[in-house]
Amino acid sequence: MVVGGAPALVSQLVGHTNSVNRVILVPNDAALISVSDDRTLRVWIKRSSGDYWPSICQTLEWCVSALAMENFHLFVGLESGSINHYKITEDLNRITLLRIYSSHQLRVSDLIYDSTRDWLLSVGKDKTFHWYTGETGRRLGSYVAGAWCLCLAFDRISNFAFIGDYGGGIHMVKLEEGEEFKFVTTLKGHAGSIRSLTWDEEKQILISCSADKSIFIWEIGEGKGNAIQLNCHRERVNDIAYCAPSRLLFSFGVDKKMTVWNLRTERKPFALWQESNECQECKLPFFWNVQRLWQEKNVMFKRQHHCRRCGRAVCGECSPNESILPSYGFEYPVRVCKLCYQDISEEELRSSTLTHNILIEPTCVDFDYSKKLMAVGASDNVIRLYDVAACL
Repeated sequence: MVVGGAPALVSQLVGHTNSVNRVILVPNDAALISVSDDRTLRVWIKRSSGDYWPSICQTLEWCVSALAMENFHLFVGLESGSINHYKITEDLNRITLLRIYSSHQLRVSDLIYDSTRDWLLSVGKDKTFHWYTGETGRRLGSYVAGAWCLCLAFDRISNFAFIGDYGGGIHMVKLEEGEEFKFVTTLKGHAGSIRSLTWDEEKQILISCSADKSIFIWEIGEGKGNAIQLNCHRERVNDIAYCAPSRLLFSFGVDKKMTVWNLRTERKPFALWQESNECQECKLPFFWNVQRLWQEKNVMFKRQHHCRRCGRAVCGECSPNESILPSYGFEYPVRVCKLCYQDISEEELRSSTLTHNILIEPTCVDFDYSKKLMAVGASDNVIRLYDVAACL
């Protein structure tokens, strides 16, 4: 089933003088909070005129790189590696600094606050993941990855933390009560840095986007272990927003496009690429199979390609066709072998996504289902609010 209409731009918030790093729509209020490389933290409230104006503009000593908020507790990650904990008044007109966490040695990349357990989770470019108790500010534990840690997701039911790193790995760590933790596994599939992670508690799926232009859906629950790949963007995917009630995924890329994916549509796991010294269709050797080439006195140097539908290693002559494969997550034409091209059904060609040109390069997004509102920070330092009711 194809998703609905286009988003409608309802407001633009101008004030930041450098890249907007994070934006949060405040629950139950016509307000949002943003942080930027211009070293400011801003709280924007919708006025009677319909425009948004800052009620708070706090200038900090470092560029502000991360943000988390729950129950009027505000956590702000800085370029220096420290985290400031503020309490914001319910009228959103005053903030009070409660504590400073000397957390990371380098830039704080992402933050999550769980008010139920009073846990603060953080990752940074010093390759570390930390979690703290909010009551005393004491560090409960740490995990060291092999590359910059860039983003976080957290399963609040089973205490699984997911840590996306610069090398394309997603580390899965089980946090125990107290100071214990257990490393579970590293999810591998992306070929570029992980830009954003989101977790669906009901469906038990993790969604990731990457600089390799792809999105992965990791079916963690019920021991399925499937990975479904989504491809539509032609440039790096910077951020994603997930609407759990409608099971719609919004992805935003450097290609200045917003794609809406209907995750109710059944998709197949991507085909694993097979390796072979010869074309698995015509059986002729590839160019590196020197022994076969010499034995057969063959001067035809064949390159190896892969069919995106079956994963077989084939030569160019045996895979001359391209086709979209929405059921396999490919919304643009990709290489398929002759056998698969003949076997593609109309059902496999039916798309359930819509792509919208938004003419900006998004840097961060936040979504509020109750308001049907999407906040998008962009590289031009402007925050835009979109009414996405027609998309749902």
